[in-house]
Amino acid sequence: MSDKKGQGRVGDIIPAVMRILGLEDRMDEGRLVKEWPLIVGDLLASKSCPLDLKKGVLTIEVRDNSWMQEIRFHQKRIIEKINDRFPGLGVTAIRLRMERVRDGE
Repeated sequence: MSDKKGQGRVGDIIPAVMRILGLEDRMDEGRLVKEWPLIVGDLLASKSCPLDLKKGVLTIEVRDNSWMQEIRFHQKRIIEKINDRFPGLGVTAIRLRMERVRDGE
């Protein structure tokens, strides 16, 4: 949809600007965090969270050891689903990190 001057909507312009600035992958990383439950399922998503992506290695914070094992078991499928959904991210490996205990918990 465009206005009378032929300019696109902001929602159409932002992805183009991000692409021009070379920030499209950062946008996909944000979408990956948001869509994490769709990739791994609600239960596993409630016990884990993607934190960082560097050189194809996705770091995931996990609540405890049992959930860490669960992600390791499904790691190949998780990588495939991420790359199907976000091919530009080029995830090749998963690195797991135990959730940090916060003061007062």
